[in-house]
Amino acid sequence: MRHRDEHKQQALLEATLTEVSEHGFAVTSVARIAKAAGMSPGTVYLYYRDKEALLEATFMEVARRIIDVAIEAFSAPLSSEASQSSEAFQPSDAPDYIVSLEMMMSQASSEETLGAATHQLKSALGRVWQALVSLGHREPALFRFHDQFLHSSHMHESLKIANQEKAAVLLDAFAMGKQSGILKQIDLVLIEIFLFRTIYSLLQGEGCQIPPISDESFDQAFEMAWDAIAQRP
Repeated sequence: MRHRDEHKQQALLEATLTEVSEHGFAVTSVARIAKAAGMSPGTVYLYYRDKEALLEATFMEVARRIIDVAIEAFSAPLSSEASQSSEAFQPSDAPDYIVSLEMMMSQASSEETLGAATHQLKSALGRVWQALVSLGHREPALFRFHDQFLHSSHMHESLKIANQEKAAVLLDAFAMGKQSGILKQIDLVLIEIFLFRTIYSLLQGEGCQIPPISDESFDQAFEMAWDAIAQRP
């Protein structure tokens, strides 16, 4: 029995990502992926039962990278300035940012605490926005593949649920933001569209713009996205 090689498996995922993002699903065959990965088509089937399984594995890898970047940016330490702005909230010596932010939002009963929680949530989502924009500039194929897959027949409910589980930190923050009155009482899918699909559209449109979309325009786009979902400025 031949042993699987993790490097070859990763090479297949990278080749699938590149080929699909550049040529689309229909043109991208197993033989084409294998050639791009530097191996024979038969080797592909040692790792994946068929093309569909390879596409799904690539999607999950791409989604993991994007979500990991988003959560890392969202989870940056709570600023001391913001934590001191509310007497109701005092971070511990080694604060967990996610817990800290949730505590701020759950305790946002007064104008002062609500203002502090709003500032922190907006700052956290601003970091996510900037991190994803930077990732899109560095690795545009990730976003092209992800967007194509989401809007294809390959996307199904089990993949959607797996993605939601990976992004639970962000989804929980959105739910808490709605509950505390920071965010508008709108469906979570609309929050996702305004915050994240906007980035996809800007990155895809960037290649068509002369001159390119500026950093200032990306910043302005975030302010517009925040205004669309926030109950208060």
